[in-house]
Amino acid sequence: MDSLGYGAHLIIDGFGATAPLHDEGWNIDAASELLSVLERPEVPLTRVSYWFEDGVSVGLALPESHLTLHTFAPRRTLSLSLFSPQLLAAEGVIEAFRTRFAVGRLESHLGSRSVALPQDEGLAIRYLLGERNYTDVRLDDTLMD
Repeated sequence: MDSLGYGAHLIIDGFGATAPLHDEGWNIDAASELLSVLERPEVPLTRVSYWFEDGVSVGLALPESHLTLHTFAPRRTLSLSLFSPQLLAAEGVIEAFRTRFAVGRLESHLGSRSVALPQDEGLAIRYLLGERNYTDVRLDDTLMD
């Protein structure tokens, strides 16, 4: 997979979530379920996750699609980034996200390109951690004061 992919890149930010955002296993299952909306369910080529005091980060990659999920339990916020070179049924993914994570409010953005989740596990973890830091700052509403 090239480092830059062209297709549908959907970002969904959720606020006021009541789902178990600290539970790594639950969030891996939720991420797998959301990714299966894009491609038939199969074992991801790359699967990385990392547990933090304030939440979980998960990265999954299938042959053509990838997903990252970052949860921030104390703030009850989370962000999903989903990429597919195929036409994306955004409404279905958004509704599945809303239901699975029981979010009170969400914001979404649909773009046309994405940096691919690396297939090498070490690089994938590095990518995931960098994306988590960016997402944490992007969702931190205390910086707006």
